[in-house]
Amino acid sequence: MAKNYWPHAIVGSLILIVASCVATIVVAVKNPVEMDEFYFERYQNIDENINEIEASQRRFDAKYALKFELEFDGLSGYFKIAVTPKNGSVASNFTHEILLTRPATNEQNQNLDAKFGGQILKTQPVTLPKKGRWQILLKISDANDTGFYKFNFEAR
Repeated sequence: MAKNYWPHAIVGSLILIVASCVATIVVAVKNPVEMDEFYFERYQNIDENINEIEASQRRFDAKYALKFELEFDGLSGYFKIAVTPKNGSVASNFTHEILLTRPATNEQNQNLDAKFGGQILKTQPVTLPKKGRWQILLKISDANDTGFYKFNFEAR
């Protein structure tokens, strides 16, 4: 009578599946989820209020145009964000939060100080810790509406 190897293959497959599940769990535990800071709030609050956030974003975009500029020499410099009203009126008082971050990690996040000079929001001088891809996350509000913006740049 010939030996049948199917039971060995089935048991081997089950062991391989269990080992793959364990490896997936180990990798997931060692690399925790990085929280996205785009809306400057916890994701639970965003999830509950996303419709209001998006409506406020649309109203803000209808009222204002933003232009991002960076003035850097190596790893040191500052950022300028021009906020221009689309209807030609004078811009009102804005509140803002600015976060300098890297796309893949939150380890080097920096909250930036900035002041308005006319319609230009200019940050204090910044020194980046290393070269590579960076992002500026901006939350800007007028009296009624809030806009959220992400500007990407490469530090060389």
